[in-house]
Amino acid sequence: TLNQRFHQYATAVGFHIRACEGYDPESKGKVEAGVKYVKRNGLYGEAFANWHELERYLADWLDNTANQRLHGSTRQQPRVHYEQAEKAAMLPYLTPSCIQASSAESIVTRNSGKTGLIAWQGNKYSVPMAYQGSRVGVVNHNGQLRISDLPTGELIAEHLIRLEQGQTIKNTDHYRDKAQRIATLEADIQQLLDDAEHGQALCALLKASAPKIYKDQLVGAKQVLAAHCQQHGRIHPSLLTLLIDTPRLTAAGLRDRLGGLAFASTALS
Repeated sequence: TLNQRFHQYATAVGFHIRACEGYDPESKGKVEAGVKYVKRNGLYGEAFANWHELERYLADWLDNTANQRLHGSTRQQPRVHYEQAEKAAMLPYLTPSCIQASSAESIVTRNSGKTGLIAWQGNKYSVPMAYQGSRVGVVNHNGQLRISDLPTGELIAEHLIRLEQGQTIKNTDHYRDKAQRIATLEADIQQLLDDAEHGQALCALLKASAPKIYKDQLVGAKQVLAAHCQQHGRIHPSLLTLLIDTPRLTAAGLRDRLGGLAFASTALS
């Protein structure tokens, strides 16, 4: 469940929230290591009289410790890496177009939902699938519904406003990129397995198990299968049959089942 206060903050600032599926490492944000570092290095054993004291302490810790260390992944000091690679890509904070809009043409926000549709005056209008589940800016401009990216103000979709209600107005181009990406991943998995029938069955099982993050599951499954095939060669059809003989399967489960079945097969042989 999305925290309501966090949702309101995200809407005001204009960034996109992507909720991850529970117990699914493929779609989970990698934030725990950073939190652990702050708790164990920055805050461990410290006590603060008030919030301002905590702020002063953390500012000093960031400047003299956290941003001066050699980062384990980049092998650079975070401050140096930020100046060289990240600073130029930073966006202004708290300046979405909805805050800057004129009163004559006021922009409101809408949630696109999991179907990539927003509600406007009794009808539903499509947005590009990249904005699925995100907040977008919406304005009526001379009978045209203009939909924009909140942080940048970029126009991402435009529809003629329908006067009759209960309509769903879609631009098929909004769905094309995601559909093509999914089709490509499905074809890649079938090619890795060298077995169209089992490949289709595996993809169908992944989709039924996690429909909201199906593309992420395909990406994870492709990585798992590619690594296995590189190490062990083509997966035997009998092993594939056992692999998909389960009511639910995710990419993480595929990795575990594949490893277990391969081990059992090796032990028996």
